[in-house]
Amino acid sequence: MSVLGIFLIIVAASLYFLYSGTGESKDSIADSREYMLLAAVPSDADAVLRFEDLGTLMDCLSPERSAFGYFVSDRADAGKMTSFLENIRASSSMYQDLMSASAVLSVHNIGEPASLLVLDAGKSGDAPSQAADLLVSEARKSGMAAEYADGSDHVSVGSPLRKRALVLVSSSDILVQSALRHLKAEVSVLDKTGFPESVDMVSAGNMAVIPESGVGRLASRLFSKNCRDAVEAAAGFADCTAFEIRKCGPDGFSLSGKAFSAGSTGDMLNIYAGLAPSKSEVSSVLPSYVIYAASVPFENVAAYQKTYLAFAQTKSLVKDIEAKRSALKKAAGIDPESWAEALSLKEAATACFTAGGSLEKILLARVGQKFPRILFKGIQDVSETDFEDRIFQYGYQGYLSALFGGMFSLENESCFMMHGGWLMVGSRNALSEYTSGRALDYTLAAFLADASVEDRLSAKDSYFVSYLSLTEDADFTAGLCSKDFYPGVKASFADITYEPAFFTVSETKSGLTLDLDLSRTVVLKSQAPAFERDTEVVIPEGPFRVKNSGTGKWNLFYQQENLYLCLQEEGGKGLWGVPFDAPICGCAQTVDYFANGKLQILFASGTKLHLIDRLGRFVNPFPVDLGKEILLGPDVYDFSGNRKYNVMILHKDNTIEMYNLQGRRPPQWKTITSSETIKGLPERIRVSGSTYWVVRTSIQTLIFSFYGGEPLTVFTGDRMIRPDSEVKPMDGGAVEVVCYDGKKHTVRIAGQ
Repeated sequence: MSVLGIFLIIVAASLYFLYSGTGESKDSIADSREYMLLAAVPSDADAVLRFEDLGTLMDCLSPERSAFGYFVSDRADAGKMTSFLENIRASSSMYQDLMSASAVLSVHNIGEPASLLVLDAGKSGDAPSQAADLLVSEARKSGMAAEYADGSDHVSVGSPLRKRALVLVSSSDILVQSALRHLKAEVSVLDKTGFPESVDMVSAGNMAVIPESGVGRLASRLFSKNCRDAVEAAAGFADCTAFEIRKCGPDGFSLSGKAFSAGSTGDMLNIYAGLAPSKSEVSSVLPSYVIYAASVPFENVAAYQKTYLAFAQTKSLVKDIEAKRSALKKAAGIDPESWAEALSLKEAATACFTAGGSLEKILLARVGQKFPRILFKGIQDVSETDFEDRIFQYGYQGYLSALFGGMFSLENESCFMMHGGWLMVGSRNALSEYTSGRALDYTLAAFLADASVEDRLSAKDSYFVSYLSLTEDADFTAGLCSKDFYPGVKASFADITYEPAFFTVSETKSGLTLDLDLSRTVVLKSQAPAFERDTEVVIPEGPFRVKNSGTGKWNLFYQQENLYLCLQEEGGKGLWGVPFDAPICGCAQTVDYFANGKLQILFASGTKLHLIDRLGRFVNPFPVDLGKEILLGPDVYDFSGNRKYNVMILHKDNTIEMYNLQGRRPPQWKTITSSETIKGLPERIRVSGSTYWVVRTSIQTLIFSFYGGEPLTVFTGDRMIRPDSEVKPMDGGAVEVVCYDGKKHTVRIAGQ
């Protein structure tokens, strides 16, 4: 099952958590001036968006002004409506008296997707305003169907709509005419079970309402078949859900909602009726590269199981659950409930991430035992002081799914490990992400903090939390969406690096609440995780351009696989090849060693500098032994211009040294080194007449004085200079650099 499909099941299944409200009747909403436009929406609506004014609706649908707009703008019908509204915005002065009018946009399926805009156009009985006439005219010119409807002609006495005029706009004339018929018949989306009650529970100016019947149809249009099957199977857990649109801008959107059920004894809300909410801690043990995660925290596992089984009884599921649990007890010697109590379970979670090139899913459970003996029953060579971060064979496969449902099922439960009070279950490949240190070197909690995104997984007073990173694997995401929906999702990735979504169910002052939050952001990490650091030093293989003093032309110097050293004309024939016995160290430079106008080629191998002339003859007194292994070099400098050369060398011990061609270091020279991997040879810069060395490490950029020693730029956190930053000399002994906060900073070099 796809990751997004699983996430949608999480969202849909979470509707089980919500209690059946005691909202007011349909009439209380229909009679309300604030929500009266809902009575003009046909009853077959799959979703309804209600806004305080037309301007806000336009903002919400515009990709330039709202992240939500990305997800609808490239779909044919929604794109047509969005284009029409953008034209209206461009001429907003013509429609000024309508821009502040309340508006409703509904989504329907009339054999194909179609949307309907319902706009309050003023008092009934009056002649249509100039703005209303222009709006209808502009819609028709744009190929849309549009009608002006006087409420006194369509609605019976007593309804607020009788006193108002409406403008109806749709890409489909069928839908506009259907809306007019529904008005006269006084049948609307408010007749759907739970719709008025869910609206009343939210009571917000801007909201989105999804009736039960719309969940499956919307999913079938938005997601690939596997995802559609998942969501359709999960649909029907609430009669209707209404969300307040709290935020809808270019950096993301935030929805907070309530769901209404008519009061069936099978509502999963019964699980939570007597339970206290808790706080999830799972984000602290998830890798930053996790694709999705979901968790159920609880105070008492026995109380949770009691209410869970009571709910299962209403669904006639107890027999199957008990049979599964009985089989597990027979196989492992303990029933799942006793096993959970022995572990003092506090939280059950599942997560998905890529490990070793494959998609892996793991199960996690937070336990209250410092040393959970039951897990190590029958395992030799383990003690209370030596059990963490080791992989063992797991003897309780299927226990977590038997306790908490199918979301916690796993194909490969062969292995387990313990880390910091967490039981982790999965394949050896998945758990190796933890034993290697990769998974926890940079946790999801730390990554969210660097991204300035609220860690909704750690929300207080929660019953359920879930997370999905849309940008963790964009190619994978493409396979989750329908071909009509994906262009909008892809567009939402533009100009950002991170797009996380959270769905949570928690206890608030107003009761049980579900929240959906999506953020769009560019992440510039203030730390460089060890396993994300590029610690490999690339050694160039050549060929290297060298000047031939005999011909005045450029030649190419290189080494063959058999270690022969060769010289050839650039773009031409080979000149010579001579045997050699070791790889060279990624550089070759020309020097005029004898100061007679004839150039030789200087290169390094092993611990030595070598010199060879343009005819392939090795030059004395070389080789010169530097005394320690060379990784990369040499870079050659003639600081005085009198051919008294110095070379810079990166050694295998992560040090940079300066030498003359006799292999001696200048008396003033102090070795350059770092606790981080030095990635290459230093770069020379001139600042206010002085020479400095720019050194790139696996984490940051450091600047050293001409004679080395300690770095002159020592920063931490967001002020560290990024390893890929340009270092631009400025006046006054300063340089301009880019730090981990993503901003340019002017840094004065110490000693200037």
